[in-house]
Order: sequence, then C-alpha cells, then structure tokens
Amino acid sequence: MRIESLAVAVDGPHSPLLRPTSATIESGAVTIIDGPPGTGHTAFSLVVAGRMVPSSGQVLVDGEADGQRLRREVAVVDVPAVSEPDEVVSLSTAIGEELAMARLPARPRHVRETLSQYGADDWRRTRVEDVPAALRFQLLAYLAAQRPGVRALVLCCPDRYGVQADEALGVARELADSGYAVCLQLTTTTLQGVDHSHATLGRS
Repeated sequence: MRIESLAVAVDGPHSPLLRPTSATIESGAVTIIDGPPGTGHTAFSLVVAGRMVPSSGQVLVDGEADGQRLRREVAVVDVPAVSEPDEVVSLSTAIGEELAMARLPARPRHVRETLSQYGADDWRRTRVEDVPAALRFQLLAYLAAQRPGVRALVLCCPDRYGVQADEALGVARELADSGYAVCLQLTTTTLQGVDHSHATLGRS
C-alpha cells in the first residue's frame, strides 16, 4: 500500500489549519511527520486517512484518489479531539471500546485477558490520563492494527502526553515490520536527536 500526500493543505476560518504538505506512507515502513504542536497534525491525520477533504492538493492510494478506500483501510490512532479516548474513563473501559472497534469480543473477561497480554493488569481501574504514556500508546496502536481491513496506521503525536521519541518509534517499527504502512507524527522538539528521515508539516 502506498499513500501519497501531494501538497495537501487545509484552510481554516482565520488562518490555514495545514499548510501544503507532501509525504509518502508505504507498507512495511515508518514515515515520520514532524511539526509544531497544533491543528496541523490533526488536519494532516484526517486528510491522509480520508476523513477530511483537503482545500488543495490531493491524497492518492496506490496511484488513485480513493477516499472510501482510505477510510476503510487507514486507522487514525489517538488523534486529539477525534479518536483519543476519554481521559477520565478507566483503562478497562477504553480498551473495551477498542476491542469493540476491532470487532473482537469485548466483555470484561476479554478486556482483562487483553490487559494481561500487554502486562497492564495493574492499570485496569486507572483513569486513562494516569496510565503510563508508553503503555497507553502501545495498547491503542496495537489494538487499532487489529481492526478488520486496516492496512495503515496514523499515530498522532503520542509525545503530547509524554511518550518519548524512541518509544514511539519502537512501536511504529514493530507495526511496520508486520507489514503495515505507518505514519508517526511527532512535534519538532521531540524529534531532535532521532536518526530517522522525516517529512515536515508545511513542506511540499
């Protein structure tokens, strides 16, 4: 799978939400997108996943403009105010919702089994906002990958709640090694010192 963002931009009511940005996301690889905190990351996540139509530019999947396929095959993970879990619910509740989205059994027993699988038993009654950042990111990313038909994942700024760049990249690489096309978005300051090629919001 190859997703190409070709100078996509999104206008806002007062200023651009996303300036023209180009990047390529491919199966078996991690594409890092860096940029300042803010709406640009959210807009880019939604555009490359077919959830938002860009004001200019286009997104191609395997050479074709196919928003329906993008919506079907791209999962957006933890996008602020879009797909992030409610911070005040328990981790068990959030994971139950993720299992349901993946069309997996989501009864309490299945939630406990899933948390045990990831070594998260001790955190099941903890509010999402208090769960260790790396664990939260790992759970959300891996469960999103289990949704039927998903072939690509957009992982939106896990550093905003404390995930370190090497932790985020480790999870992203594991998913890419499993064959997924992975887009990992990070803020520019978090990316400093990371030896990995990247694209930048606002560059085409």
